[in-house]
Amino acid sequence: MAEMKHMKKPEPKLPRRRPPEREPKEPKPRVPMGRDRAFRAALAEEYGVAEVPRRLQRRTQKTLDSLPDTLPVLRRPVLRAVRSMATAAAVLAVTFAALLGLNTTHPQLTEALPGLGSVFAAMNGSPTPCPLPTAEPTPQPEFQPVTVLSRGDFDGLLVVEDAWSDGKSLLLDLSLSPGEDFYAICKNMGRVGDVPLWPATVGLNEYGEEYLDNTCSVKIHSGEDSHGVEGDALSAFMPDGEDGLRARWLLDLEDLQAGEELKVDISIPDLTANMGEYDTSGIYSWSPGFEATITLPVTKDKNRAFSLQASDGPVTLKSVDYSPSRVVVDVSLPYLGLAEDILPGNGEFDGLPLGFYARLTCQGPDGEKFIYSNASLENKSDTDPELSGQADMRYTFTVADDKADPRELKSLLVLTLYEFPPEYGVVPGYGSRVTAEFTIDLNTGRAYASENYLEEGCEKGDASKTTSERLLESGYDDLLLLPSENSLDNINVGADPLAHFVISAPSEKSGRELTVNCYLEDTVYRSFTFVLGGDYKDGYDSSYTGYRYFAGREYLDTAVTIAYPAYVAETMGYVPFDRLELVDTITQKVIIPDLSIALIETEEKLLGKKYKEVSDNASVSGSESVL
Repeated sequence: MAEMKHMKKPEPKLPRRRPPEREPKEPKPRVPMGRDRAFRAALAEEYGVAEVPRRLQRRTQKTLDSLPDTLPVLRRPVLRAVRSMATAAAVLAVTFAALLGLNTTHPQLTEALPGLGSVFAAMNGSPTPCPLPTAEPTPQPEFQPVTVLSRGDFDGLLVVEDAWSDGKSLLLDLSLSPGEDFYAICKNMGRVGDVPLWPATVGLNEYGEEYLDNTCSVKIHSGEDSHGVEGDALSAFMPDGEDGLRARWLLDLEDLQAGEELKVDISIPDLTANMGEYDTSGIYSWSPGFEATITLPVTKDKNRAFSLQASDGPVTLKSVDYSPSRVVVDVSLPYLGLAEDILPGNGEFDGLPLGFYARLTCQGPDGEKFIYSNASLENKSDTDPELSGQADMRYTFTVADDKADPRELKSLLVLTLYEFPPEYGVVPGYGSRVTAEFTIDLNTGRAYASENYLEEGCEKGDASKTTSERLLESGYDDLLLLPSENSLDNINVGADPLAHFVISAPSEKSGRELTVNCYLEDTVYRSFTFVLGGDYKDGYDSSYTGYRYFAGREYLDTAVTIAYPAYVAETMGYVPFDRLELVDTITQKVIIPDLSIALIETEEKLLGKKYKEVSDNASVSGSESVL
């Protein structure tokens, strides 16, 4: 065994003693300058003298003896505080500049900083501030109405009631007061108070058919530039109660500068009225030869333009260009599919994406809601929205279709985007679902998400779900009862035929065999079997299939008609059945317990609960369905 080495025990450490406190040394007495050897040696080396003259020595020694042993220190607290604050400010400036640089590349890091995070979040999310208020422009004189007499066979007057320009457009409000001849013809034709007058004459096309050839024109001169507007761009004079007929002409301009003067030439050589209503047998024409020239300034004191980033879910309002006659807004929206994917069969409107229909409103001077006219919709996206999933849209709204003076409208605008346009039968304000809504304050240049649509009885849809996802959620084992193809009145008629409905499904479901069981008092009185994708005809019983492509895939539509059982009609009469049940013929699995309830549920899923409520109320009141 190896020997253990004995280690030397460490000596115990004694506690250190605290050194005794020493009393401060008293300063040594100052050696007189004349007896200081070091001073005498330095004096001899520097100046070559052995000692200082006696008089100078006495005065210097007296001055030194009068000095205190310790010289006082001059303290300046204000200067020290200023220096400290300047140093701290410089450090803060350098730090904040570094944070600004970081914010441009990684805003999520700066927004997460404690204390300063809210500051950077506000910086990143705030809209462009409004420009500072400028001096009020010199008030422009009001336009004085201009009366134009007829120079032809029309016994009436033309009055230019108002004319103004905001640099974006020229707006003309015209009134027409026909004489007794016009109203006598209207009375003889049984048309009183509802006949418009078109600024046109009657022409013949290449087939010898009569048509209205609009012959009026408006020429606009600004400096050396001029351009004309004619033809169908100038609308008809519409009846306006007892005040005759009125027309509003809104003409686009280049962006003119404030203060420019416009010279406007108005020419209305012909007027035509169609008293026949449905044919050309009652067409009457006159040649009044109205000619007028007016001048007016360009006034832009109410124009506003600003950029911003206001969001409502995945929808972002990016800019507003406002003038009294025209409002242009840029909006970024998610591409969810086409409206026709959910409500097909609307012809020219089938190409409109879901959620892209916009309406702009504000409060008029009388407190009533003013609705702007939808002038145009333009896709500003750099890529195909269907591929990128996002679309940048530009909406233009005008005031051409209303008699209100847009210069008197209140500043708060409400931009609402609906899932469907009115042409789909889902009318805005009548249960339609909303994609997003913004309230725009022209005074501050800001916008925010709002919920004014609730006052219209509307509800917010889910702007993150595509049409294919909606259809999948609304189906029953991949079978659909689309609201556009079915109605409660046809599913259970109570007559012969008993029922008519359309089952839609992805085309790969073709060949699936289904059975419809018709219940009356919990008893099946009639069953009908059909095949998806197949065609069948036997009396009133039939099934026909068509195919179409929507929501990114091919679908089949099988239309089913079931004859009313004769023995039920003979014993009970033609009465509605209690319910129609859809069953898988092979597995006997019940897919849809009640087709009528399934249609109501599908409407609610695809179009919203509010739409269902409106439809139910319309059915109860005896009105036709909204769709």
